Amino acid sequence: MSIIDKDDEVLLIAQVDPTPGRQLLTKSERKKNIFFFTITSFFASSASSIHFVFYSLFFLDINDSEKLFGIIGTVSSVVAIVGLILADYLNNILGYKRVFIIAQVLIAVSFGFFIFNPVKIYIVIIAVLMLSLAFSLNESPYNIILTESAGEERKGLIASITAFFGRFGEVTVSTIVFILTFAVGFEFTNKERAYFYIYGTVVVALIAIGTIFIITDPSRKLIKENQKAFPIKEKKKEETTDDSEEKETKKKTSFIGGFIAAFKDKWVLRIALTFFLDAFLWSIALGVHWAGLQDEDIFGANAFDDKQISLLIMVTSITILVAMYLGRYVDRLGARLFLFISELCGLVWIILTVLFVFYQDLFFLMIIARIALGFSVALWIPSTVALFTNVEPERKSKVYNSIAIFRSIGWLPGGFIAGFLYDAIPQPYGYLTPMFILIAGFLIIIPVFYTIPNRPSDMNKAKKAAKSQ
Repeated sequence: MSIIDKDDEVLLIAQVDPTPGRQLLTKSERKKNIFFFTITSFFASSASSIHFVFYSLFFLDINDSEKLFGIIGTVSSVVAIVGLILADYLNNILGYKRVFIIAQVLIAVSFGFFIFNPVKIYIVIIAVLMLSLAFSLNESPYNIILTESAGEERKGLIASITAFFGRFGEVTVSTIVFILTFAVGFEFTNKERAYFYIYGTVVVALIAIGTIFIITDPSRKLIKENQKAFPIKEKKKEETTDDSEEKETKKKTSFIGGFIAAFKDKWVLRIALTFFLDAFLWSIALGVHWAGLQDEDIFGANAFDDKQISLLIMVTSITILVAMYLGRYVDRLGARLFLFISELCGLVWIILTVLFVFYQDLFFLMIIARIALGFSVALWIPSTVALFTNVEPERKSKVYNSIAIFRSIGWLPGGFIAGFLYDAIPQPYGYLTPMFILIAGFLIIIPVFYTIPNRPSDMNKAKKAAKSQ
């Protein structure tokens, strides 16, 4: 019996599911949604993995400036914030499915820019910014459709299964690149990297087409159901222009006010501030991480190229693939515990990376570091999906995007700060200082993640317990 069938049996016994979208989806529609997202996550992640493997090398091959690389990273974060705000607006107007399709089309177009040869730096910058917008548009509709199809009691498990297949796609790509570079001895230029981007473009375009015919949008079904329950009366022609303008003003106010109202919830504000701080510290450490590993001024003959980068990404992806099994316990034990452990694994990663700078002959340090990072990511993915959607169904889109906006704001200054420190401080400490900042920051964020409440109701219970003492 499949996981979905077991989930259905549990629901028949409980007769309760707080997700209205799921109640409107038939068993067949729920299965198709989960099956499609699970299978396509392999191909979508393999396409995205191509970008993550080649992007820094592709960029620096055209313009050898770590500072510009960091600045573009900062600008991309600004674009991501715009995308999250736009996503919430479009989710309410178009529905989750259509927004997801738009995101896939933008990703395909972005990958297509890397196919041109030779590629100008301004084309790469446009592609990266468009890709950042597309990824932020993609996030909330994908996760909300997935969790509403899975149900509240199984969303962590289903998110883990989907992520498992996604990481398998990353392992496939990184393994192919690893074999070509290490075993065959092939050296990539941007011309060869462009062929991989062709694959990514085709795959994402096919996912967009498949979504049109296969995915059932719970938000659209909910709208249709509401329309049946409350038929819309024909508007009288005598309705004045002033009334129309007043209604339009109310719509705009409610949209902007919706974000303000979301942060009035102390739980949402606390989660948002926590992820803001976490993103801020991590963004500094990662701002020039890959670019620095390729810097001959720091590593000399040990400077990384496609071989080392593909190997490390492969190790990380395989670790995530194996560790993703632990995500099934998120629903049972709560997201907070797994986020706390995830941060501890991140601390191990950054400490070992710092040690490697001083002991460059000990390449196994980077292998262990990437394994630790893999565990961190594997625990992080299902935990954040479960945590961000731990609210009433009608608030999911607004709350999810509100928290994601704070998280993206945290990523804003990272690339710029890291790039500035990289150029201003003599090496290797220009490269290490951003990592030292993250290590110091862990002293704050690890205890914070240990104490965050899993749900808004947990905060209320804590308050009542404190008053009773």
